[in-house]
Amino acid sequence: MTSFLTEVLITAGKIEKNNLSEKIAEIQKEITKLKYDVKDFMDDNYVEFTAKLTRDQHLVSKGEKLLDEMNELQKRIDHQVKMELSSSTKELETFSQALKESNMMLQLSNQLVTLHECIKSIKSYQEEKRYVDAAKALRRTQSILHNPQTDLRDLDIYTAIEEEHLNLYTSFLSDMSLLLHERICWTGIYDKDAKIITLSVKNEFDDIQDIMQGLHHIDNLSSDLHSFAMMLMDYVISPIINDDCSVYFLHQHFNFTIYDDETFLKQIQPHLLGRLSKSLTADCISRITPMSSADLKNFTPIVQAIDDFQYFLVKIGFITNDELFLSEYTKNIDKVFIKKICQDLLAKARSIMKKDLHDCITYEPQEALKFPEEANECSEMQIDKKLNENTFQLPKCQISKSAKETLNLARNILDEACNSSDSCAVQLFYTCRNVFEMYAGLVPEHHRKFLETIPQQVAVFHNNCMYLAHHLLTLAHEYRDNLPESLQNLNLTFADQVLVLRGIGSSWFLEHMKYQRNIIFDILKESGLSALGQISELHPSTERAIRQCIRQLELLKTVWVDVLPVNIYCRAVGCIMNSMVEDLVIRVISVEDIPADVATDLVTLFNMIVKRAPQIFPDPQKIHQHVKKWAKFLELIQVLGASLKEIEFRWGGGKGPLAREFTAPQVKQLIRALFQNTERRSNLLASIK
Repeated sequence: MTSFLTEVLITAGKIEKNNLSEKIAEIQKEITKLKYDVKDFMDDNYVEFTAKLTRDQHLVSKGEKLLDEMNELQKRIDHQVKMELSSSTKELETFSQALKESNMMLQLSNQLVTLHECIKSIKSYQEEKRYVDAAKALRRTQSILHNPQTDLRDLDIYTAIEEEHLNLYTSFLSDMSLLLHERICWTGIYDKDAKIITLSVKNEFDDIQDIMQGLHHIDNLSSDLHSFAMMLMDYVISPIINDDCSVYFLHQHFNFTIYDDETFLKQIQPHLLGRLSKSLTADCISRITPMSSADLKNFTPIVQAIDDFQYFLVKIGFITNDELFLSEYTKNIDKVFIKKICQDLLAKARSIMKKDLHDCITYEPQEALKFPEEANECSEMQIDKKLNENTFQLPKCQISKSAKETLNLARNILDEACNSSDSCAVQLFYTCRNVFEMYAGLVPEHHRKFLETIPQQVAVFHNNCMYLAHHLLTLAHEYRDNLPESLQNLNLTFADQVLVLRGIGSSWFLEHMKYQRNIIFDILKESGLSALGQISELHPSTERAIRQCIRQLELLKTVWVDVLPVNIYCRAVGCIMNSMVEDLVIRVISVEDIPADVATDLVTLFNMIVKRAPQIFPDPQKIHQHVKKWAKFLELIQVLGASLKEIEFRWGGGKGPLAREFTAPQVKQLIRALFQNTERRSNLLASIK
């Protein structure tokens, strides 16, 4: 029984295979015939351009019928392969491969026929004004032609079909854009003198929605929406925000669907929302943001108006409830307020600091500090209750008006902090600190060119830094008791910034003093003093150089004496003059031979310095206090004009005025340079130890 059943199954399998083989051969013959029919038809229509439109429907029907038969055969083969996998695998796989090859040819033929049907329908749809259907047909054509898995590109006919599709696409796109611009048109935007911009929406055509949907289906609506959104922003929304103008409403004219649930307003949102949000916040809301705590209390109605506007945008479908882009302002108005006010304050500070430094006023010291009136009765000692009048006082000097404005701005910030909430007060306090940090960083950079070359400007900047630092010592203490209670226990201070400002002011002034000193050194290098002793007379340029050095110091007096505090002026000019005097002394005492005529000329020139230099100081009698090498310079003049006996007297056995200013080797060097070798010179040299 088992062997009989096995034999029946084998026989049935052979019959099935024979049927499959015959069927495949029959289908291959039909496919080949269909392939040539399709080729002839496509050549006629897309190569030779001879119309053969009566046969296309027949080919489509025939192709569809063959596809059905192919699918049925594929199922039977798959079933047979599973049943006789062990005995007939190779034979059935051959059948399967042949069928797949036939299937590929059939699919190509069917795609070609479908392409023809789409191309033919596009033309008829446009004529019938069925723009959406035409766009869908164009899109289907494009998907077939550009399918990466198709073998259509290998066919000679492919290029001709692709060109035909491109022509249809370009023509359709041009027609749709033209129609859209006819129905939605702007007037006045290209006229510079136009005072009215008009957007006309011609709803009587009743096809705007179809046109936009058609453009959407060929993926070309976005560019038109973007262009429309930009013009809408520039010529409608921006004027509404920034100017007083009359407007119309868009929602009633563009209330239609592009696809599915996507409305026109929802589609235009990506192109418009960014600029709209930026313009509303920067050009509208930021302008009405409260600028004081009092204004903040009256801002509630405006917040409500902003919320109402937002929810109107949700209602008309422009945004969703998750896209409430103005909520960060309405829900956090305190933070927005303090952020805006701090930004404005820093911007104002920056503007002040960029003003000219030489626009100055004179700062006068304040009234001297005094002890309280209560007498100390615990001691019989007499106590002077009044401090020295200069204690804790900034000396009289000139400061920039901008420095005073900066301090006044800082006080205004702290006044506002005293009337603000805790969180606002903290940010205002640190904004006040930022003002002084900005001063230390911005002013030197913005005015760098003048600070490096103009002595008056660098002196004023030095005073400004000292002025601000002086007031910062007590500024926090002045306001501590008036700040919100939660801040009073915090270590709020400006003391660390005192050192920063003093350091900045001092460093720039010291650098300029070096600059002025180097000017004098450069003059002396060209003075001819370097050739002292090499020629029998003083070089002609020496007198000119000495006079130029004195004039440079007198120029500093002109620009500094009424600007700097007196003590700072005397120290600065004294330091520069001291460098000049010391350089002259070193140049003279290092010479090995000084002829008598040269020595006489040097005395004359140096006496000119002695006559003019003290006048550079407010009190000429105190030049010794400010120029450390002045006594040495005077002693050098004495030696240059003295005899050996006078030098011996001034040396005084190592205790005279000459010994106080010069060392024994230096004095010996001068004697050898000034006097010839005689017994008296030798005895004097031997006595100097």
